[in-house]
Amino acid sequence: AAESFARDVAGAGFAHCRLRPDVLCSPAQVRQYSDPEKGPERLLRTEVFPASETTYADLLAAGRGADLLVVGELLYVAPLAAKTLGIPWVNVILAPSSFLSICDPCVLAPLPALSRLGGLSYWPLRAVMAIGRHLTEHWARPFRDLERRLGHPPVPNPVYAGKHSPHLVLALFPEFLAPKQPDWPANVLQTGFPYFEQPSQTVLSADVNKFLDEGPPPVVFTLGSAVVMMADDFYDLAAEAVRRIGCRAIFLVGREKGSVHVAGDILRAAYIPLEEVFPRASVAVHHGGIGSCAMAFRSRVPSLVIPFGYDQPDNGARMERLGVARVLPRRRLTVNRLERGLRSVLEDGRMVQRAGELARDIHPQDDMLRAVAAIEGVGSPTGALEK
Repeated sequence: AAESFARDVAGAGFAHCRLRPDVLCSPAQVRQYSDPEKGPERLLRTEVFPASETTYADLLAAGRGADLLVVGELLYVAPLAAKTLGIPWVNVILAPSSFLSICDPCVLAPLPALSRLGGLSYWPLRAVMAIGRHLTEHWARPFRDLERRLGHPPVPNPVYAGKHSPHLVLALFPEFLAPKQPDWPANVLQTGFPYFEQPSQTVLSADVNKFLDEGPPPVVFTLGSAVVMMADDFYDLAAEAVRRIGCRAIFLVGREKGSVHVAGDILRAAYIPLEEVFPRASVAVHHGGIGSCAMAFRSRVPSLVIPFGYDQPDNGARMERLGVARVLPRRRLTVNRLERGLRSVLEDGRMVQRAGELARDIHPQDDMLRAVAAIEGVGSPTGALEK
């Protein structure tokens, strides 16, 4: 993991190996790389691909003596490192949009209208994907230079097909969010959401427990661990919206903001594990990050999603289609729109019912046992997918 996560990794009881580049660790970086239109290009062109050689070196150092590499997004050098190490590798996909499927068009932050061009109109999507492959090949020159120096045969475009392992691709989200598509890799195993339990942090403070016990379920506002750094006036608008509605609220405003503070019907906290507050919320207002979406599904709570970029618009759109959320564009966010959006979720009892129905299809322990069995099966005579 990146150096900025070393303390968290150690706190969870694991050994930490440095993995560069260490991005998204400051508010300035988050703002630069979270721009809906230019953020992904900036991230790939200025951070990920220029660091190909150092990322490769870090993977080699971490992988010495290993049997297998299991990697997430952006580790495009994983196939090069695995080949050098002589071991197989597995890649993990956490959100449906990462598959960039034409059969199931995702909502791309820079071009949201493209998701409506499915059916018989696949050619615009194919054209956009072709342009994307051309651009990302240009951005990936440092990766291609490393590949040539190592003498490895060229892999497919690293942002598209090249990031998928020939051994196993794990899709860690349930079929009700996105079923497997014909243009996904053939060796995809789809399980369910991975949930990180935090037993050492789940004892709520007396102030939080008191607030939750003293009134009706609050609306919980959170922007995750990164987007919260560019919240701007988000919580000011939220405070006025809940005042107009007359509901209670919890604001999770980021680790750096201090401890718990209660003022009237609003509790502000630096950080509370979502698994502790979402199940006791009336509505979860969040940015649509896949972790927040997963916890909302598991907690049976409807959502108001305000996406910022990357997979968030697509995740929000899928939740809306499932009947468990409303989506409010970030660029159109005002007090009036936030108030109307909140009221529409609070007053729609069908959302709570639908959220409960979907939660019955979430089985974290069974899903993770399937994922672990598949990982352990890579390279076995029977093969991962059979296990």
